[in-house]
Amino acid sequence: MEMAERANNIKLDYLKPGDIEQAVAVFLEAFKTEAFTVSLLNLDNQKDYDLYFKAVKYKLSLYLETGQHVFSVQNNDSEGRVTGLFILRSPQVKAPIGLSVRRIIPVLPAFARLLPNYIQAAHLGQAAKPPEDLPGGHYALEGLAVAPEYQGQGLARMMIEKADQVVARDKSSPGIYLYTGDEKNRAIYERFAYKVLKTVPTRSFTAYHMFKWTKQFSGS
Repeated sequence: MEMAERANNIKLDYLKPGDIEQAVAVFLEAFKTEAFTVSLLNLDNQKDYDLYFKAVKYKLSLYLETGQHVFSVQNNDSEGRVTGLFILRSPQVKAPIGLSVRRIIPVLPAFARLLPNYIQAAHLGQAAKPPEDLPGGHYALEGLAVAPEYQGQGLARMMIEKADQVVARDKSSPGIYLYTGDEKNRAIYERFAYKVLKTVPTRSFTAYHMFKWTKQFSGS
């Protein structure tokens, strides 16, 4: 795995198991107003927050155990607290079924209590469905979050560029896929050469499916 990177008093490294709960808290705070999240949950409601916290913690724990790319950021003035993270899912890494089952059993009650939210927002399934013509072997940027008090300090740029570096080392991968329901996020990713592949209007927002080609596949 990559060595930690430091720039402008910021440390970027693979997320450590002991920092998972800090990372989940940053993720939930950053995604509190994200369009897909708002359509499913009210994270100002403690019950919804606690349920989603358990669900995200399960996912991060599973990803760390299977070697997926989950990075965290710490600022020198944050006293060791996680101030940002991103989740980059590799197409080569698969979770063994046995491990997935063992990990999910303790959080099944939380998933069960979230089920009514997903049923009520079933129309979002089509909005979140990847384009059918996505190239095989792509990575997926499943989440990028920066703590509100540390936004505007270049953390997002640092993480997006790190994701590019990880994928560039995989010569078989054509690029990185993501989707977002926020116009602001779409504009940010476009500044980093992501292109909109598909838009899907919903009742309350538009979903943007985006892709960034690696240099070896883009021809640039």
